[in-house]
Amino acid sequence: MLLSTIPLPGLILLAELASTLALDAYLPTPKGSYSTLITTKKLTDTSRLDPFVRTNTSRSLMLSVYSPLPQSQCSHLVPVEYMPEKTANFYDQAYASVGIPTGTFGSFKLQICSETHQRYPPRQYPIVIFSPGLGNSRLMYGAIAQTIASNGYIVVSIDHPYDASIVEFPDGSVILAADIDTDEQINSALAVRAQDVTFVLNQLSIPSVASSLIPNSKCQLNLKNVGIFGHSLGGATALASLVNDTRISGGINLDGSFFGPAIQAGTKRPFLLVGHEGKNQSTDASWGAAWRRLRGWKLELEVLGTAHGSFTDLPLLVDALGLTGHLPDAVTELLGSVAGPRGLEIIRVYVGAFFDKVLRGQSSGLLSKASASYPEVILIDS
Repeated sequence: MLLSTIPLPGLILLAELASTLALDAYLPTPKGSYSTLITTKKLTDTSRLDPFVRTNTSRSLMLSVYSPLPQSQCSHLVPVEYMPEKTANFYDQAYASVGIPTGTFGSFKLQICSETHQRYPPRQYPIVIFSPGLGNSRLMYGAIAQTIASNGYIVVSIDHPYDASIVEFPDGSVILAADIDTDEQINSALAVRAQDVTFVLNQLSIPSVASSLIPNSKCQLNLKNVGIFGHSLGGATALASLVNDTRISGGINLDGSFFGPAIQAGTKRPFLLVGHEGKNQSTDASWGAAWRRLRGWKLELEVLGTAHGSFTDLPLLVDALGLTGHLPDAVTELLGSVAGPRGLEIIRVYVGAFFDKVLRGQSSGLLSKASASYPEVILIDS
């Protein structure tokens, strides 16, 4: 993915430091007010053929669901794998040419709570969908999804097979990415992504599916007031899904260009644009075109010191390896200069503030004026 585009000489220091990798590299626990649980599941849409497959094959997706849990119910934290074995090996091999040691991605661990046996009343948490960037696994955003869940949201992260670099299913089978390069191919993939989102929401309305994904989900989920956010093409997916599905009440584009008919269609529902330093309506024509057709509440933010890769888990993984402050300039150009934990906190509070506003009706000064606590975040337009 991102690091594989960096020339080998610029990664000598990175490789030397990574070779000292500890047996396990723990990612930090989220800073929200809730503990978190994680479940994964394969879902198959038997009503829809996968357009990327030449044979008549139903489209299957992989989901990760990050659920909040009252902290009083979390007896202790337990480590879980950041990604399954074949996916971890895939990324190890992808970065082998730049000196990343075998076992690096398999060493990363998320920390989730071990639920106590004490029963507690079911609570209805708002649902938020996450869509990753083109060529990215949903798992490369696991820490981001978990930290949003710690704000009290059920975060459903979707892999879109054939445009994700790799999708690994519970039986060990994998799907690798197809060639999606042209605008026409991207527009087609975007339409499929929006259909994936609608299918997932339909599935969550089935009690047996919901109970298998969301622990203690005895009360009916509120699927009439859902949020969506995404990175890169996932940001375009957020707008396309918002246009296509009335159950979605608002969306966030994290640093992605817009594609497809949703640009012209626009929406009256709330939408937030978050760009890396230098990305805004004046530098991305698709942002300007989409902005003019956002007819409801809208806000454009720019985060100083960030780059496109800042809105993935990669800066946090770098920090977990002890590499922060030791990176070549070429890496900083792709991941930004904002440290992983700081970037994660910025994403948590601003994404959280938006969904608090849209899904809970709770206003925040973060979305109306600059904050001294987050001087990196600049309000560009509203």
